[in-house]
Amino acid sequence: MDDSAGRGNGNESDASSPPPADALKELRRLLLVAEEAQVSKLQERLDDPEIHAEDVSRVLPEAIVIRSAKDDNLTRVLQPTVEKAILTSVRRDPQVLVDALFPVMGPAIRKAISSTLASMLESFNETLERSFSVQGIQWRLEAWRTGKPLAEVILLRTLVYRVEQVFLIHRKTGLLLHHVSATAAGVEDADMVAGMLTAIRDFVHDSFGGKEGDSLDTFQVGELSVWVEQGPQAALAAVIRGNAPKELRGVFTEAIEKIHGEQAAALQAFDGDAMPFERSRPHLEACLKGERQKKAERAPGARNRRAIQLLRAAVTVLLVALAVWAVAAARRNRFWDAYLERLAAQPGIVVTAAGRRGGKYFVSGLRDPLAADPVAMLPGSSLSAGNVASDWKPYQALVPEFIAKRARYVLEPPATVTLAARDGALVAAGSASSRWIEEARARSRAIAGITRYDDSGLTDADAGELDSLRRRIEGRVLLFPRGSSDLPPAETAKLRDTASDVKEVALLAAALGRTLRVEVIGRGDSVGSVDANLVLSRRRAERVASELRPDGREGEGLTLIPAGVGSTRPLRPEVTEEDRDWNRSVSFHLVLADAGPAGSSRP
Repeated sequence: MDDSAGRGNGNESDASSPPPADALKELRRLLLVAEEAQVSKLQERLDDPEIHAEDVSRVLPEAIVIRSAKDDNLTRVLQPTVEKAILTSVRRDPQVLVDALFPVMGPAIRKAISSTLASMLESFNETLERSFSVQGIQWRLEAWRTGKPLAEVILLRTLVYRVEQVFLIHRKTGLLLHHVSATAAGVEDADMVAGMLTAIRDFVHDSFGGKEGDSLDTFQVGELSVWVEQGPQAALAAVIRGNAPKELRGVFTEAIEKIHGEQAAALQAFDGDAMPFERSRPHLEACLKGERQKKAERAPGARNRRAIQLLRAAVTVLLVALAVWAVAAARRNRFWDAYLERLAAQPGIVVTAAGRRGGKYFVSGLRDPLAADPVAMLPGSSLSAGNVASDWKPYQALVPEFIAKRARYVLEPPATVTLAARDGALVAAGSASSRWIEEARARSRAIAGITRYDDSGLTDADAGELDSLRRRIEGRVLLFPRGSSDLPPAETAKLRDTASDVKEVALLAAALGRTLRVEVIGRGDSVGSVDANLVLSRRRAERVASELRPDGREGEGLTLIPAGVGSTRPLRPEVTEEDRDWNRSVSFHLVLADAGPAGSSRP
C-alpha cells in the first residue's frame, strides 16, 4: 500500500515541471534577446529595397573615388552605359543636350567666327591694296613661281615678325602641358613637337657639354626661329616667323613666371595629366605677338628704285606675255596639224594646199559630194570656222563605199535589193520587179567607177509572182449543176477571183514582154449521150470565157480559148457521185509565150 502511494507522489512531481526542450528554448531567449532583435533589423534592411538603396547611396561616392584612384576599370565599365544613356536622351529629346551645351558652344563659336572674319578682312584689304601695284605684280609672280598662295606671299613680304606657335613643356618629363597657335591650322601633332624640342635640348647638352642648369635658348629652322624660355618646372617654346625684337623675350619671361606662380603645385605633382594646365592658356595666348610693316616702310625710298622696279615688272610682264603667246601658238599649231591629219584620213577628201595667211589658216583641195563636211570637223579640233578659210573643188572619188552610195542614188533600188562595189563591179542582190531590173541594167552604164554590172544574184519578183498566179488559176475548178451551164452562187465568187487573177497575169506577162493564152476547158459527166455532154461542156466553157472578158473583148496580149471536151477527158474516174460532180466543171490552162515580131508570139 505504501509502495503504491509513493509511486503516485512521484508522478505528480514530474507533471508539474516544464519539459527540458522548452526550458532550453526559454533560456536561449533570455540570453540572446538583444542579438535576435539586431538580426531581425538586419534581415529587414536586406529585404527592404528602399533601405538597401539608401545604404548604397551613402557609400557610393566614396567608393567611386577610391576605385578611380586605383585604376581605370570603373571608367571602362561605365563608358558604354553613359554613351548609351546620352544617345537615348538625344534621340528622345535633343533639345535637352542643346540647352546644356548652349552656354559653352555659343561663345566658342562666336569667338572662332570673329577671329576668322578678322583674319580674312585683313588679308583681303592687303590684297586689294597691292593687287594693281608694282609690288602686287611681283608678289603674284612669286606666288606663281613658288606655288605658294598669294595671301601667304603677301604675309611674308609685309610681316616684321609673328609668334605662330607657343608650347608649354614639362622640363622633367619633356611632355607637352599646353599649346596655342596663331593660325587655324596649327600643327598636326603638338606632342611630337614638344618631344623633339626636348630631344634637341638634350642633344645639345650631351654633345657640347655645359653646366647642369644650362639650356638651349634659341635655334633656327628654315624661315622660323624657336625661342625657349626656361622655368624651374616648365619651359616655354615659341615658334617665330620674321625678325622679332629682343623685348619679346620679356613677354615670354613674364608668361612663364605667371604660370609658375599660379600652378606651382600642379607642376610639382604632374603625373602625365595635362588637363589642369588649361588654365595657362591666357598667358600663352598673350605671347602670340606680331607686327606688320608700315606702309611708309614698304614704299621705296627713292625715285630711281621705283623706276627700276617698274622696268623689271614691265620686262617680266612682257616675258610672261611672250611665253603665253608662244604656248598658245604652239597649241593652235598642234590642233591645226591634227585637223589636217583627220582630213587626209577621210575618204573622198584630197588636201592640195594648207597653211597660214593673213592671220588665218587656209586649206584647199578636192572633195567628193558624198565625203564628210570639213567645216563640221572643226569643233572636234578646237578650231573655229572663223579662223579657217576653206576652198574645195568637187570631184568623184572612186572609193567603193562612195560608188555604192552613188549607185543607190542613181538606180533607186527597192528595199529588197542590196548594192555593193567590188573590184570595179557593181553587184546587185535580192529581188526586184522586171521593170526595175531592165532599167538598172541601162542606168548602171552612167555610174562612174563601174566597169561592169552584175545582177546574177537578183531574183525577178514579177516572174515569181506570175508563176504563183498561174498555179493558183490552174488549180481552181468551177463546178456546175447537172444538165446546166449556169453557175450556182457559191461558184460565182470563185469565177470573180479567177477573172481578177487572169487580169493580173496578163499585166505581168505584158511587163515581161510575153503573151498569155488561157484555155477554158468545159467538161461533163458520163451520164447521158456523148454528143449532149459535148455540147453542154462547150456552153459551160463559153459562159466562163465571157465572164473573163468584162468589157466584152480580150485585152492586148491576152487570148481566151473556150473548149468543150464532154466526158472524154474527165478530171476524176467516176466511182462516186462526188467524182461525177467534179467532172461537171470548167478548169483552166495558161500558156505564156514570148512576144514575137509584128505581134506574133511563140511559146
